[in-house]
Amino acid sequence: MSKSVSVKRVEKKFIIGRLQAEQLKLKLKSALPPDPYAGYEPYHVRSLYFDSYDDDDYFDKMSGIQNRKKIRIRIYDENTDVIKLELKQKYNVSQHKHSFTIDRELAEEMMRGKYEGLLKYNDPILEQMYYLMIKEVYRPKCVVEYERVAFALPNNDTRITFDSKIRTSQGTLDLFAPRSHYRPADIDDLVILEVKYNNFLLSYVKDLLALSDLYIGSYSKYINARQDLV
Repeated sequence: MSKSVSVKRVEKKFIIGRLQAEQLKLKLKSALPPDPYAGYEPYHVRSLYFDSYDDDDYFDKMSGIQNRKKIRIRIYDENTDVIKLELKQKYNVSQHKHSFTIDRELAEEMMRGKYEGLLKYNDPILEQMYYLMIKEVYRPKCVVEYERVAFALPNNDTRITFDSKIRTSQGTLDLFAPRSHYRPADIDDLVILEVKYNNFLLSYVKDLLALSDLYIGSYSKYINARQDLV
């Protein structure tokens, strides 16, 4: 099992149109390297989100609580060889992400609400996650899938992503189920641009993106997937 922790990480989201997204991608391709895993090609991301019995994480986000968290399991292009368990903790504008590569057996146990497998790794973060999920009665709540194009720079661990074709499911909570069970989200004509970096964003990247001309949005894939709670 591997783990990475990002400290003082900033994430900014922008809601843009499809045409604007394509124009930005062309600009970035001329100056930035592609995602090291997928190149410039789009790939699918699918996440299973967990929340407490009282949906505390959902309502913390809806209420604008500055210190909040989310727990999810993630796969890429239905590739079950790479399964990520992630704990994201937000402190004001900074994000701390703890990411673990897990096996399918543990993923399927967690989908059934069984979390004891987290303890076998003797990792303090996983132990913290286990006791939280048991105490607050965490359960799978929804699956979100989307298409992503990404660019990555080693400088300040900079990563720029374009997410589109967002689909969700609350009826089928099997992370490995076929896509036919998903419904489109409510932003079919829009793209979520995320700019993530440690410490500061390089000035030439700012200029390429022209961030001052973009609208900073508060769109959350998880919140959008659970619209029935509001």
